[in-house]
Amino acid sequence: MNQKILRNILITTSAIQTVLWVAGLILANVALVLLALITTIAILPAVYIHRDNIKEMFQRDSNKIVEDERTQLINEKSSTIALGAFIGAIIYAGLIIVSLRNVYPQFLFTGYVLLITALFGLILSIISRTYYKRRY
Repeated sequence: MNQKILRNILITTSAIQTVLWVAGLILANVALVLLALITTIAILPAVYIHRDNIKEMFQRDSNKIVEDERTQLINEKSSTIALGAFIGAIIYAGLIIVSLRNVYPQFLFTGYVLLITALFGLILSIISRTYYKRRY
């Protein structure tokens, strides 16, 4: 299949999936969400088969430098800081909600969920950092 045609098919199905997801969530219609999932599952084999050509399909000019080492370093540093700030904000929000358990007991479960989510994020960060340290 021509890469241009496949790119147009992928863009179209992505737009259809997005519309189905949003419409299903807004209208609270499970059928639309399931239809979006079915559309996603239907297109996955084509994406898997052409996984090596995906970058070439969506890159307009092959001579233009899209990303270099400096851009990668900036992205790595900014994502590390963003993850740390996000996990820190979740921890603080969870601690505040748990500390207000006498005033707002109905939010105690939410506070614990936030703290568990932050713990999961920290564990995931440590595991991925360890993995990439050993790999590179």
